[in-house]
Amino acid sequence: MLEQYAETAYRGKQAAKFRNEIATGERDSMYCRYQSKQELFPRGNVFGHCYDSYQSAAFKYNLSGKAEHYRNVLGCTPNILSLSTIGRKVSDILLLIWVCIHLTILLCLFFIPVFLYLLGNEKQGTLALCYIFLMWVFSKFFNLTILKLIKKKVKASRVNFERTKGLVWMDNNRGSHSLKFPFEEFNAHYKVQNNPQSGFPYRGFTLLHFKKDVFYAWTGANLISSAFLHWELLQNFMDVTQPLADIPQFEYYREFDKTTAEFDKANGRPKYFWYRVDKSFLKQMTQADDELLKEFNDDEQLDNLLMGKPIKKLKPPEIFKFPWKYAENIKPESEIKFGKTAWQKFTSFLMIDL
Repeated sequence: MLEQYAETAYRGKQAAKFRNEIATGERDSMYCRYQSKQELFPRGNVFGHCYDSYQSAAFKYNLSGKAEHYRNVLGCTPNILSLSTIGRKVSDILLLIWVCIHLTILLCLFFIPVFLYLLGNEKQGTLALCYIFLMWVFSKFFNLTILKLIKKKVKASRVNFERTKGLVWMDNNRGSHSLKFPFEEFNAHYKVQNNPQSGFPYRGFTLLHFKKDVFYAWTGANLISSAFLHWELLQNFMDVTQPLADIPQFEYYREFDKTTAEFDKANGRPKYFWYRVDKSFLKQMTQADDELLKEFNDDEQLDNLLMGKPIKKLKPPEIFKFPWKYAENIKPESEIKFGKTAWQKFTSFLMIDL
């Protein structure tokens, strides 16, 4: 039995007061005060699809089991999309540093001893191999033991979007997602983050509550189109009046969602399509996205956003709504295989698993 939608579920509309009564100067957070004054992204579709650059990775994560692993770690249910708030937590930064150090150790393990052996210094090469191997063993041991104690910190740096109830779970900075607000009460404010070394801008948005100092920040490429796509993805996931976008990232959720399940049944969509289609089909989807992007003048639409002018809405080709109709190689459902390949298992053994 599919779960029914709550009265608080988001139905694609926002009351005007949540845009007209945005708190600005009276906020405690300096970041929230600044972001609350930035331009607003419009609600509704711009591209008409949600197939962004992440979908190729999502396709691989689905089949390798990595996506399922993340959902288990985060304790997500079939109606909750959990997204990272990278950069807001010290634990995230420390984990990133650890990954970089471990990768450096791994590279040194392969190259330094070989380099010394080629120079004819076998004794130093063997000694270097032993020392670096011990560092790698220590890092792996830390990964398999102590990391379990800090996973709660990683979990606390997430924002959950709950489709059936229309709620956004925000971190209360005490290690739990106890703050819940209706999606309707949030606005997407323009955000730009510059690389401190190159000055290169990364554009995105801050999904900020109209009164509270709680937010989800996202920045992507320099192109504003990537921000519009991610904003459209969040709206699509939360809007129960329309089926979930047909993308690899949402395949897991489709069969558990009432609106989407009814749409799939009515249109004869193959069950678990993104688990069954050949990966070569991703190129076809990417090409369709590239062609659509040619109609979107990024600089012009960025100016429109900053000046409060209407954003050009695109008409996407049918492949984004009914991708299975354009796919040639869809294997039988009985042939779906989840899990890592031998090479993926080997690289996972060498690296650390977060």
